[in-house]
Amino acid sequence: MLILTNAGTDSLEVVTDAAVTVDVSAHWVDRNTSTFEQVLGRTNTAISTAATTPVIAAPAATTVRIVKTLHVCNIHATSSVGVTVQYDQNGTNFRLHNVTLLAGEQLEYVEGIGFFVVAITRKAFFLRRVTSDSVHATAASFADVTGLTCPVFAGKHYNFLAHLYHVENASTTGAQFAINGPAVTAMMLQEWGVFAGSITASTAQASLAVAGITARDTAAIVATSSAATPQIALAMLTGWFNPSADGTFAVRATSEVSVAAGLTVKAGSWLQLWEADN
Repeated sequence: MLILTNAGTDSLEVVTDAAVTVDVSAHWVDRNTSTFEQVLGRTNTAISTAATTPVIAAPAATTVRIVKTLHVCNIHATSSVGVTVQYDQNGTNFRLHNVTLLAGEQLEYVEGIGFFVVAITRKAFFLRRVTSDSVHATAASFADVTGLTCPVFAGKHYNFLAHLYHVENASTTGAQFAINGPAVTAMMLQEWGVFAGSITASTAQASLAVAGITARDTAAIVATSSAATPQIALAMLTGWFNPSADGTFAVRATSEVSVAAGLTVKAGSWLQLWEADN
């Protein structure tokens, strides 16, 4: 139970440590100590700066204010905020609860229960795999790798990792991989991949796309050749993706030359994508 007893001096305050939008709603009962009459009260406060903000004022004379509920909600789309609820006793502050609220989370106080946090829904985490071979034959025309797509949402930040087991129809046919999705605020893509040279069970030649790719449907490695004897090779894509609109994230592939079944991404290839907001 939280009780404010001293007229004009006892109050509750919310301290925020960042300029993040926070809504506070409070409800209480005022009990007159002479007549025992009870009056309901409430207040709603919008906070948008790093500040100490009174959210429940001191009671009037001969009145005890009994706090029933206090709701502190971080309504910002992406940013977290540190929140402290404190009891201000005539200028001397006493901390009641301190917590960092992620975007969308709420700190609740309920009489008889106390303080607790209502967490946001679990962050997105996707695992996708290719269930049957995905064939790509049109030169310089990226298409989704069948099965390696998942939904993404505006303003979120995502990390991803994909293992693409693939084979080309000839040593003169290169494999090219990229990502696609809705418009982005920013992104980064890099690739480890076998792209040239004689490949046997015991030897391989690999390349890293050192310069990060920051555009959709752009090959991470612009390969123009593959194994001297075509066989399954591995390309590994990694990076991050910050969409500015809702849509579908996709791993993409194309054959470097236009030939039937020029590039085949094999069943068992996989994608892991997860939300990485703090």
